[in-house]
Formats: sequence, C-alpha cells, structure tokens
Amino acid sequence: MTRNLTLIKGFAALGAAGLLLAGCGGDELPAPGNGDDNGGSSDGGSEVGSYSVMLEWDGCEAFDDIQSIQDFMGVTGLGTSGLVTSDVPGGLDGEAFNCGAMADLPGYTNDAGREFPGDTNIDVGGVPWDSDDEAAENFQGRVDQLKESIETGGLEYENPQEGELSGDWDESYFYTADTSVGYVVDFIARKGDLILYVFLDYTEDPGVQIGEDPTYPFTNEELVDWLFNEYAPQTHADLLAKKESGL
Repeated sequence: MTRNLTLIKGFAALGAAGLLLAGCGGDELPAPGNGDDNGGSSDGGSEVGSYSVMLEWDGCEAFDDIQSIQDFMGVTGLGTSGLVTSDVPGGLDGEAFNCGAMADLPGYTNDAGREFPGDTNIDVGGVPWDSDDEAAENFQGRVDQLKESIETGGLEYENPQEGELSGDWDESYFYTADTSVGYVVDFIARKGDLILYVFLDYTEDPGVQIGEDPTYPFTNEELVDWLFNEYAPQTHADLLAKKESGL
C-alpha cells in the first residue's frame, strides 16, 4: 500500500505551527482491503481495516466540526473561510481526512475602545490504514517530518517540551513551545491502523499581553492537559465507534 510523500504547510502559512503532514509511500492510493498485504476483501470474520471504511470520510463530519476544541478554547468566530474539511485523498494531506479552521479567540478592549484580538489555527486529522505495520511506518515518517519542520521552519521556539502521550497508544509524539507570538501544541498518536493528529497554535492571551486579566478561558497548561489526556483518547474512541456504526 503506497501513497505520496509530501510535507505540506497548510495553516502554517498564516499561523505559527499548524502543520499538515502527508506520509510515506509512492505515487498511488491503495485499493481498500481487509488489512492484509494483498488488499483483498474481508472474509472469514477478518476485521476490516480503517482505510477501507474511512476512505472518503468527510473530515469535519468525522470530527464533529472540532466543536469540543472550539468550546474549550472559547472560539468566538471562524473567520472568512469557516471550517475547512477534506476527505481521503481530497485535501492538502492526501492521506488524511481532516478538519481545521483559522478561528477567533476572545479579545480584549481597553477603556479607549482599542481592540486587542486573539486567534488560533486548528488542524485535526485522522490517517487510516489497513494494517498496523503500514500505520507504524507512516507514523514514523510523520514524526520525522514534524521534527524537521520544527528545526528548519524559520520560527524561534522557547521552552520546548517533547515526549509521548500517556494512555493506551501504541506510539505517540508531542511537541509544545512558546513562540514569538504565542504558543504551539502538536501531537501525533497511533493505535493500531489509525493515526490521529492535532496541530494547533494561537496568539498570546491579549489580556495578559497588556498586563490585564486573561481573556482566554484556558491557560497553556490546561489546554495541553485537556488535549493529551481527554480530547485525544475520546476522539480516537469516537472514530472507532463511527467505524463500526457508520459516519
């Protein structure tokens, strides 16, 4: 099973991090299969692979319009483009179904009426495969590309932290850091033949930036904890449930 290898900066072109990463392979999309090397149909009670089921899933439908992230971050608007959705292989990341937005966060208005806005770039994706081995290879390629982009992307990071997510993942990687304009949170996690990723960056809380009370309903630490320990496992479980019941 092969797909194109491309590093694509999607929302990153306008934000601080938010990378759209494609994975490892050749030039053609695979035919749906049952998780074996031959890509055949499922029989004999064999479990159908995620790719065979999730091919052409609409990203924002699969991720419920990233509503839980919007709610946690207090998103006040989705800008002129609204939600950006794609299926496999229709989006910038040809291996993933994904949902993203360039969104507004609560701003601050001083006594003189001057507005200090906040904003965020959000990109959430699922990368389905028909075998664990294919997913594991793709996971490593995505992590390598993310690390390379961090090192060569021209942005300056402070207080970086990286490591693995806790919980029942086969493998995972996260990176968080302060930037010159705010904060970045990226993670890629794999369980079985399905990869989940979130690339998210946002500007510094405008209230805090000018020495006033915070306007964001979260701190960096609270967002990271929620994304890693609640959002990621719950979203993965939701995708598996939709795999069984239908999108």
